[in-house]
Amino acid sequence: MPALQQVNDHNLRMPMSMPERPGFETASPEQVPAKGKPSILLLTTSYPLSPGSVSGVFVKRLACALAEVCQLEVLAPSATQRGVHAEGEPSVHEFRYAPRAFQVLAHGAGGIPTALRENRFNALLIPLFLLSMLWSCWKLAKGKDVLFANWSICGVIAGVIGALRGTPVVVTLRGEDANRVASSLASRWMLRLCGWLCSRIVTVSEAMGSRLQLAMPALAQKLEVIPNGVAQPFLSVSPTQAGSEELRLLCVASLIPRKSVSTLVRALALSSPNVSLTLIGEGGEQASLEALATRLGVRSRIEFLPFQAPEKLPAYLAAADVLVLPSRAEGRPNVVLEAFAASRPVIATAIDGLFELVGQDQRGLLFPVGDSEALARCIARLGDFELRSQLGVNARRYIEDEGLTWQRSAQRYANIFQYLRSRN
Repeated sequence: MPALQQVNDHNLRMPMSMPERPGFETASPEQVPAKGKPSILLLTTSYPLSPGSVSGVFVKRLACALAEVCQLEVLAPSATQRGVHAEGEPSVHEFRYAPRAFQVLAHGAGGIPTALRENRFNALLIPLFLLSMLWSCWKLAKGKDVLFANWSICGVIAGVIGALRGTPVVVTLRGEDANRVASSLASRWMLRLCGWLCSRIVTVSEAMGSRLQLAMPALAQKLEVIPNGVAQPFLSVSPTQAGSEELRLLCVASLIPRKSVSTLVRALALSSPNVSLTLIGEGGEQASLEALATRLGVRSRIEFLPFQAPEKLPAYLAAADVLVLPSRAEGRPNVVLEAFAASRPVIATAIDGLFELVGQDQRGLLFPVGDSEALARCIARLGDFELRSQLGVNARRYIEDEGLTWQRSAQRYANIFQYLRSRN
């Protein structure tokens, strides 16, 4: 296992070693300066454009929390259907980059990387996408105090406009863009541009921040770690109760190769017949996964469901005993935090972002990537109600001790925005 994965859970939660910036870390999020709330333009390639959409739902939850402490507008790509935005939520500006029927790059399962892998002709849309986002950002950035970009591609766009307008830029890296820094020349190139153009680079996990700092030491002065939060409804889910002999697994994931859901299907075939699985997700692998389940004789034990509206997920967690995430690569998946808030233990692969969160035998169990037999052994262990219950208690306590709410995340971002505005 790589060295970063071998660090114990306590050390992974320690702050990264970076020089202090006087006046920044101690800024109070409640102390809004006389000038008023900072004016922010949030750029993202994923955002729910209609009720029930799951595209970038965590970005929207952060945006709604930020809107309480900032003047916030959102810039996001348009989709194949016209967006519907509720009153009282942050103002959303959609940029068009093709005829509506062809706007397929950003909001599908797995986002832009998956859209490009599944159809090579989608690459023809990239220049139009970037030019439209650049122009829209230029228009909307006028008068803004800070540009807040999500993912590295938005960081580059915002960085260019910020340089032209003299506006500071904050970029948050959330997963694949940072995870591929060691293996992808394009990722390294974009991250270097972000380091050059952006005032702050935020990661959502300490493991991700450490990896970036090791790969690109020059970024250390700009790196911050701000974890995502969880929504209140997940904290209202009751702990599981003893009495049922059935072990109910839940997996929420895009059905794409990176999520390695086939590992879970094979593990289910090696598990006791009293183990069932609810699989919530969509993607190009659905037909092959259903065929695999049929071939292994476990199709009747798996409920395949499309992505559900975000407000329905607490109910699915309430009906489950364990969340399983067999991914080959992750950032800091919010579904794990949501399971923790609902007092549900997690079985996950021993990769950086998940190792940091789950911890072996602390808030769940870990297994090697792609090892269905090891996953089956983890499932068998959590057939023990006492162990399952204790891990669930630990998981809920972790959320409470770390203060992982969207309001706290938003306040930490607001501190950065206030600081940058005062220095600009």
